Amino acid sequence: MKTTIILIRHGLTDWNIERRWQGHLDVSLNTQGIAQAKALSQRLVTWPIQALYSSDLQRAAQTATILGEPLGLQPVLKRSWRERDVGEYQGLTHENIKIQYPEQFQDMSQGNISPPGGEDNQDLYARAAAAIEELVANHPGKMIAVVTHGAMLHTTILYVLGLPIEEYGRLSLSGNTGISIVEANNGRLRLTRLNDTAHLE
Repeated sequence: MKTTIILIRHGLTDWNIERRWQGHLDVSLNTQGIAQAKALSQRLVTWPIQALYSSDLQRAAQTATILGEPLGLQPVLKRSWRERDVGEYQGLTHENIKIQYPEQFQDMSQGNISPPGGEDNQDLYARAAAAIEELVANHPGKMIAVVTHGAMLHTTILYVLGLPIEEYGRLSLSGNTGISIVEANNGRLRLTRLNDTAHLE
């Protein structure tokens, strides 16, 4: 039985525009982000989605609530789908990090993200793997949707593709409300769509 998982990035926030690291800080959608979520909901209203999950952070939960309304689904909020805990980077811009943490910033450019006081790549990879495997196990043969965050999406897709966490940074997932689709069949995961934002065009 094929299980289809629609992985969705949350709508735009002001901090996304400012390139400010949000992490576990609870930032809400801005006006454009709400409009993006509505466009997403119009696109998916006829899709046979049977369950809806979301990170418990506001920007994801707001997106999921807007998505779920025309589908008649209330999102189940799961801490496991939160953004990476970015520790001391929370609230900082890329430029702030470059100045305050020059050595770590250099590592980040190579995809090795290990924020002081936060989750490193290996921790995030383990969390992403457990989160998607739980969905596959709990919803055999169904279509389900999850609203989550950029780093969590990136890491989950690496896991789906069987790529090591050392490949972090090789995917482009910058589109807010972008759709990536994973199919699970006979214990095998495959990616069938990546960061599709056609509903915003």
